[in-house]
Amino acid sequence: MRKGIQLRVTLYVEGEDEPAHDFAASTVRAVREIVAAGASAHPELKVKVRRVTEVSDDDDERRDD
Repeated sequence: MRKGIQLRVTLYVEGEDEPAHDFAASTVRAVREIVAAGASAHPELKVKVRRVTEVSDDDDERRDD
């Protein structure tokens, strides 16, 4: 039986970067690559990243530090 589910994942990503560099753009790219690498460990599942967007501090739910 084929099944599907939509999951919402909240990530907090932190790292070093140059002041003038677009941290959001490079982080979105990195997160897509991380998900793709993890998905290769489970070839029986089809994983598609539909949206990766930056959340403003006002919208931030909770950070697990």
